[in-house]
Amino acid sequence: MQLSTTLRNTLADAIDTAVGTTGKARFYTAALGTLLASASCNNPAFGAASNGVITLDVAPAVEDTSPAAGGTCVRLGFYANATATSGADIFMLGVATGGSPDVTMSNNVIATTDTVQISSLTVTVPAGTPDVT
Repeated sequence: MQLSTTLRNTLADAIDTAVGTTGKARFYTAALGTLLASASCNNPAFGAASNGVITLDVAPAVEDTSPAAGGTCVRLGFYANATATSGADIFMLGVATGGSPDVTMSNNVIATTDTVQISSLTVTVPAGTPDVT
C-alpha cells in the first residue's frame, strides 16, 4: 500500500489531535509494569505535519524533574491526559540505549533523583510502497 502525502499529513496531524491539549509522555518499565516518569507535553504537543512527519515541541522542555520510581525504561507512551491508564495510550514507542529502537536514550535507567527529558522526537507516517506481485 502506498499513501499520498496529503493522507500521511492528515494521519500525522490526527496523532497530535489525539494527544490533545493536556497530553502526557509517560516512561515505563517492561510490560508497562511501573510508571517511572511522566512529563507534560506542550500545547500543541506536535507541530503541523510535513511529508507525513510531526515533531514534538520541546520548548519549553518536556521533562519530569522528580520521577515517581526508579527502574529501566523500555517504553514511552503518549496519552491524552495525566489520569490515563497504561492501556489508554495514543501511541507507544520502544526505548533502548542502542540497536534500532523507536527511541534511543543515552541512559535508560531512571532514578528518582534524575531529570527525564525528551530533547527531540519525530513521528513519521510511512509512505509505503504498492505491492505489485
